[in-house]
Amino acid sequence: QSIVAKLWCVFFAGSLLLLFSSSVWRLSTASPVGSHIPSLHLDGSSCKGLARSLLWNVTAALTVDQLFRGLNCTDQSAEQDLRTQTLAVCIPQNSKCSDSADFTFNQDKCLQSVLEDLRQYRATFKAYSDRAHILEQSVLRSIEDLMQNCFSATLTDGSQPLVSMKHKNTFMGRLKLCKVLKAFQIRVVTINRVLNYVLTTGQGVDE
Repeated sequence: QSIVAKLWCVFFAGSLLLLFSSSVWRLSTASPVGSHIPSLHLDGSSCKGLARSLLWNVTAALTVDQLFRGLNCTDQSAEQDLRTQTLAVCIPQNSKCSDSADFTFNQDKCLQSVLEDLRQYRATFKAYSDRAHILEQSVLRSIEDLMQNCFSATLTDGSQPLVSMKHKNTFMGRLKLCKVLKAFQIRVVTINRVLNYVLTTGQGVDE
């Protein structure tokens, strides 16, 4: 089982590096201790492809000049909002990438945090509502496909946007969109690693 722990650490070493290389990030409160975490079952036949498609669409959106008129999005830093604790709950407990076989991974908490990430970013991008519907036709559609077809989740609108998009048609609004989209790209890399690992182990996966 130490091999599994090492594989998991390798998956997340890159995610941690991406997270802390971002120059802007904010901490938020954790979930209540002892709160019930329901089990999630993934659709193994569609998850990997949908997760890769989401990453591709987010990366492509960052190159669309129409979304970021008047600024070079490539030069901007990602704005991380750590409202969910995906990295914290998805990294194995009692493991420091060593040969120890003492390995604990709370898959339910991890997948619930991933799903909450998707819900919050979906709410954020829906709030932006770009006039050309670029996000709606690419990023938003990919988020919804992953939620529905991989997690079998309903598309409720109860989640709050991660950041305010009230200046969405201004320069500051486009700058905010750029920073949040770059943060989401980093998070989607992590989500791909989570899903690849869970699907590889086969626990909680419906074929």
